[in-house]
Amino acid sequence: MTMLFKKCCFLLPLNYGCYIIGVLFLSFHVGELITHTNDTIFIKNVSQKSWGAVVMAPILMAGTLGSVLLIYGAAKRKRCFVLLWVIIYVIILLMYIILYIISFVKSSPPPIIIAVQSVIIIGLIYSLLIVHSFYRYLRTVEHDDAI
Repeated sequence: MTMLFKKCCFLLPLNYGCYIIGVLFLSFHVGELITHTNDTIFIKNVSQKSWGAVVMAPILMAGTLGSVLLIYGAAKRKRCFVLLWVIIYVIILLMYIILYIISFVKSSPPPIIIAVQSVIIIGLIYSLLIVHSFYRYLRTVEHDDAI
């Protein structure tokens, strides 16, 4: 099976794309941790919902840790760290999709919130494809070195 992408955004090498993805998601998750104590992009009035903090805190902490691992993995070309990011962010993607559906059904959020949530989910899907392609690339390079 071949890689889906050979470049990030059709012009950057995959490892640079992984650096950018890592920094963007690190900034996003740290920003959510610091600035949105009561409201997050996916849950409004977190403190008023008993399950809100239980859901968002692990997502934001895992996202922060995963992004650091991706930056390190891309810099050192360590497959296991890149794979950890993929696993963490597949789980985060599933959680975001569930929260998106819940917020859409329960509270009818304003169009701007729906647009932002949609952009985040689409960006996360694209990022997963890029990072997975980089992981597959590292696998082929490692296999070529062993031969």
